[in-house]
Amino acid sequence: MATCATCSGELRPEWRFCVHCGTAVTPTAVDDAAAEALPRVNPIAIIALILACIGGIPAFVFGHIALRQIKQTGERGRTIAIVATVLGYVWLTVGIVLFLRFANGL
Repeated sequence: MATCATCSGELRPEWRFCVHCGTAVTPTAVDDAAAEALPRVNPIAIIALILACIGGIPAFVFGHIALRQIKQTGERGRTIAIVATVLGYVWLTVGIVLFLRFANGL
């Protein structure tokens, strides 16, 4: 049996990583692990959700921008962007209703 270059533990041929220390057994194992990594979450979607949670009306604008970027780049965060967009529209509706109510003198 082969041994790990880092910890000298015994390795089986089917292993990609040493079970003792976690070191990659073959160079292709590292490439396979990197290829399987998930894409990052769109940062604009996160900003949109934060704005939506604190009552920011611009959340629907950021949500639409994030949805367009996610469609183009394949990043994660589509659900976050949709939730932020919907909440942004809710806040916009509440803002318009309050504005009209106060503009008409209650």
